[in-house]
Amino acid sequence: MSYKALYRKYRPKSFSDVKGQDHIVETLKNVVINHKISHGYLFCGPRGVGKTSLAKIFANIINCYHLEDVTKLCENCLNNLNSNLDIIEMDAASNNGVDSIRELKEKIEHLPTKGNYKVYIIDEVHMLSKGAFNALLKTLEEPPAHAIFILATTDPQKIPPTIISRLQRFNFRRISTNTIVNQLTEILEKENIKFDSKVLYYIARLATGGMRDALSITEQANAYGNGEIKLKDVIYAFGITSNQQLISLANNLFRNLTEESIKEFTLLKESGIDPKEFVISFIDLFKDYIIYQKTNDKAFLDLLIDEEIQELTINYDFAQKAIEFLYKLNKELFYTDNYFQLIEIYLIKISEINKDNKSIKNLNNNGNIENMNFKENKNNQDTFEKVIATTQELVVQVNQNENNIEAIEDDILTGVFDSIDNEVIIDTRELGIQSEILNTKTTIIPAFEEKYKKIDKFESNYSKEELIKALYICDIQSRSNFDAYLQILIGDNLLNEYSDLARAFSEVKIKAAGNNFLVLTSDNLPILNYLSNIENKENVQNLLKQYFKTTVRLILCEKNWFKEIALSIKKEREMNPNKPKPQFDQFTNIEIEKELSPSKQLFDKLNF
Repeated sequence: MSYKALYRKYRPKSFSDVKGQDHIVETLKNVVINHKISHGYLFCGPRGVGKTSLAKIFANIINCYHLEDVTKLCENCLNNLNSNLDIIEMDAASNNGVDSIRELKEKIEHLPTKGNYKVYIIDEVHMLSKGAFNALLKTLEEPPAHAIFILATTDPQKIPPTIISRLQRFNFRRISTNTIVNQLTEILEKENIKFDSKVLYYIARLATGGMRDALSITEQANAYGNGEIKLKDVIYAFGITSNQQLISLANNLFRNLTEESIKEFTLLKESGIDPKEFVISFIDLFKDYIIYQKTNDKAFLDLLIDEEIQELTINYDFAQKAIEFLYKLNKELFYTDNYFQLIEIYLIKISEINKDNKSIKNLNNNGNIENMNFKENKNNQDTFEKVIATTQELVVQVNQNENNIEAIEDDILTGVFDSIDNEVIIDTRELGIQSEILNTKTTIIPAFEEKYKKIDKFESNYSKEELIKALYICDIQSRSNFDAYLQILIGDNLLNEYSDLARAFSEVKIKAAGNNFLVLTSDNLPILNYLSNIENKENVQNLLKQYFKTTVRLILCEKNWFKEIALSIKKEREMNPNKPKPQFDQFTNIEIEKELSPSKQLFDKLNF
């Protein structure tokens, strides 16, 4: 048969051909250069990552006499790579008995025919029986000087520790997506096979880190496309879900659009998706989002690319809760035969994460905001006490005698405003802000820059005294209103051009609020420095005013600093409960930094 499968045709023949295992290649090169060749090696790792190929390359190199470079095979040995009489390859899956090992022990005494060593490569060594391992044990401990063993396995935990302790163990890694994509690109260009630009990332995803699997999938996709590899063909033939479909589903779930979400999933189900692959891909999507929110580094993305991350209109808290549900779902799939039914149940659970969040619920299919109104709450007399009472980060559990109190550490000020009066509701009939946003000219918001990642500390623009003042004059209703408005700002699709600002706000938490100020905390220093640098800029305040109905003073605090001050206030109040509260005036309006008009800024950028 003249035709060779791609994975056979492009099997590595030298150290330089091995991809994704640089740590092992470098070690074996040093072994050869320094002539410190051990009697036994154990190659462990998943399928298709180069274990057997590297074993053959290493075995041939140590038996090559014609070396100018001791880490490279000569032309003659390269041509005889698979026919060297001194390299014996044995499949332990079909030769797993004691008799096979005894036969091996008899042959091992024979001297090499041409090379320096007789090399025995035993593939899938974990398949040997217990008796076979015992028979091999003594030979591995005291082999002849001319014998070298290279054992390869995908399941090292099945190998007895007494065997492993007599070998040098090398752990092969799954090959990264970028490495697989680069290798596939090179091979397809050599083969003159046309392919879509994004399709290789989907193939790498299917291969789960195995180069051999990637080449086999590529070959099958090429056959299906009759000489051309198309993304739609790979999605259809292998039952995978496209990134765009996953993004759309995630956005609908975030907005509590349960019916639309189930319709989308039904279409995916009818297209023949693999349910387990769908769940894993959905987990990867939320994992990519969470990591990107914390690092702002696209190098950590496995499933999505930078542009696709920007299309997600979810927030950090939703992603965390959704991924917890999906991990439970992935575990439960093991115990059921009706995969799709179980997935639909969990999709409904995920869509209900924001069920009680009115600001999210009122987002329609386009991510737009329907009419909203927040009623005023004039009864804020006990606001300060309620705020300070929860700054200790304690959940208090009182027993029947009200004497046994257990303190459990929690997030600062979490749940402060959970007990808002029932009359504080959202009415979707009275006030519309969508037309205001649609009619507003696009403003230029400063982008999040790399320089913020290099700043390892944050100094608030506000003093300790100003923060204390904010905590004394804050009120619950302002906090409730601003929190809802902020969620709208973050989730609004109209803010795609302001994605850096929206992502930054998703990283902070509102701890207190007044008529014209917000106390925001986070432990993300780059985000705090970014917001601190742009908070008073005219374009930023104009955008905030569209949502908050006023210019807003952002009192930004590093989480631990806020915690210290809040706890100190609480202790002081506990020590002097009868001491009257200090009186403070309200904050004045902020001084806005004037900026050029959007058209002028754009003109200046184009002429830079």
